[in-house]
Amino acid sequence: MTEARERALRGVNVPYLRGDYGHDLAPNPRFDDWPVSFDPMHAYRPLIEARDLGFEAVRLWLCENAEGLLVEDGRVVGVHDDLYRALDVIQEAAALHGVRLYPCLLDANAWPREGDPITRAILADADAAARFAERAVAPIAARLDPSLLVALEIVNEPETATSECIEPGGPAPVAWDAIGRAVRLAGEAARAERPLLVGAGTGHVFLPSLWRADPRVDLVDVHAYHANGGLPSRAQLAEYVGEPRLLDPRLPLIAGEAGIPKEDGADDDALAHYVYNADTLGYAAVFLWELEHALVEGSGRERSTTALGELIRHTLRVSAG
Repeated sequence: MTEARERALRGVNVPYLRGDYGHDLAPNPRFDDWPVSFDPMHAYRPLIEARDLGFEAVRLWLCENAEGLLVEDGRVVGVHDDLYRALDVIQEAAALHGVRLYPCLLDANAWPREGDPITRAILADADAAARFAERAVAPIAARLDPSLLVALEIVNEPETATSECIEPGGPAPVAWDAIGRAVRLAGEAARAERPLLVGAGTGHVFLPSLWRADPRVDLVDVHAYHANGGLPSRAQLAEYVGEPRLLDPRLPLIAGEAGIPKEDGADDDALAHYVYNADTLGYAAVFLWELEHALVEGSGRERSTTALGELIRHTLRVSAG
């Protein structure tokens, strides 16, 4: 991903299959009765659809809401074999269809939204973070094929677990310093297993907080939900964060989530603007939100491309020129 590019890598979000948050790939240790309906054809299809639309990469989540982790007495002790098998299938599909992968391990939203104490402990507690890095991140990284990877994201939107997003009286927030430590430990464990880049996607508003927490990431991943598909420039981010290193073009800048806010009057067609803006501003990659429901919909033989999906297909074809 660090090679010189005249345009951004085109990607799309496929966070969890069929909308099964927290149980699409493997069992969830928090809920014994949650079914896992993983099927190779279900895993292949979104990658094929993404490629058919013109995308070159997909961003997917692996351990959201503690999915796929082996837990004893609240402590992470390993990774479920089903998650490994699902990851193998997804990597096989990616290799066969020429699609790169941007996997994300944790989702910080799982604490305030789902009440997930396992994710919170990893982000907040030094011992839990170290165990997660050793028992889960390292073996997952060892399973990854570096030739398929854009990068490995440790946690999605860590700000959602902090006091910047959790209102007083809500779930106990996690300190940014602790989050930085968790990302740092996980990143070190991953890099020890494979030559890969490590990131942590965050809303650009919260980038200064993440950066001050010293996560030691290898790229800058900003999430943007702008009504007109607007993205911050590298210079704007460097000034906002107060960090000249962000000006260095050798530090990859990507938009891990680029979507249109769900509000009255929002024009979904503006999603196409992200493609052009990412190229103009020198982003290394842009991942539109999202494949399911927005760009394709339905199930089985009735699954089809939406009107927005056709617009994005046209945009990707024209902009690839």
